[in-house]
Formats: sequence, structure tokens, C-alpha cells
Amino acid sequence: MHKRQFVALVIVLPILLCGCSHKEQTTTNSSSSEGGVTSETATTAPASAEAVATSLGKTPVTFNFTDVAVTSSAAPLLRLGFDMKNGASDPLLCDASEFSVQLADGTSIAADTGAEDTCTPDTVDPGSTGKVVMFFDLKNAYTGPVTLLMSVNNAVVGRGSTNVH
Repeated sequence: MHKRQFVALVIVLPILLCGCSHKEQTTTNSSSSEGGVTSETATTAPASAEAVATSLGKTPVTFNFTDVAVTSSAAPLLRLGFDMKNGASDPLLCDASEFSVQLADGTSIAADTGAEDTCTPDTVDPGSTGKVVMFFDLKNAYTGPVTLLMSVNNAVVGRGSTNVH
């Protein structure tokens, strides 16, 4: 085996075997003492279907809103009840720390982890649906569009919109 082929194999093999679910790009420069030849090899690991769908604005987790309300007493609190369908290939832990909402003005609000948020079941298997209730503290009374986001490892895996009346 030639030195360049061996170097390329040593670099490409771990990328192919890592089973990464996100797109990685690696550029390798190698030099040979044979006539000062320099070659550049670019390799790209294949992206998972979920990563491709997410990059296209589609997400593997979908929401069907069943209850949307804002409290009218004390500080305004947004309550979102929804069914969460897991279209991903892995089970998803349903935890308040993974949810946030975006309001029409661009304000982003994390779920109130101290509220009585519920997920039934706690882990939603691929192809299954869970029932979820999340609470979000609003600074002011609010009506208008709301986008619910579910993020896992800093990647949005679920996105859905509804209106607050």
C-alpha cells in the first residue's frame, strides 16, 4: 500500500465507522517526498435523514395543539397542551428543559421548569405519541402567533405554531 493511500485510509476509515448523525467535513493535506506532489482530499460523512429534514425546515417531531390558554389573573402564564408525535428514529425524553416558545416579536421564552409541566409518557418511543402540557411565563398579556420549539443537544427536533387568542 502506498503512503498516500494509507494516510487517506487512516483518515477516512474512522469517519465512516463513527456512525455520526450530523454532517462533518474534513479536509486533509498530505505531502509526498516523491517529486514534492501535494494532494488535497475532502471527505464528507453522510448526514442522517433527520439531519437533512431539519436543515430543510422540517422536523421529525410534530405537535398537535389541544389546549392554548393564557391566565388572566396575576402574572400572565401561557399554557400549551399538545400531542407530541415522535417521527425520529430514537426515543425522546420529554422534559421541560427541551421546550421554548417564540413570540411574534422574536422573544424566546423557555418553559417554566418550576411549573407543573407534564409529559405522558416521560419517554416517547419512535412512531409513538405523548400527551404534553407546558407552561411559559409571559412578561405581559399576549395574543398572537406562538411557535413551540423542542431542542435536543442544541438542535431543533420539533417545531409547531398556534395562535393565542
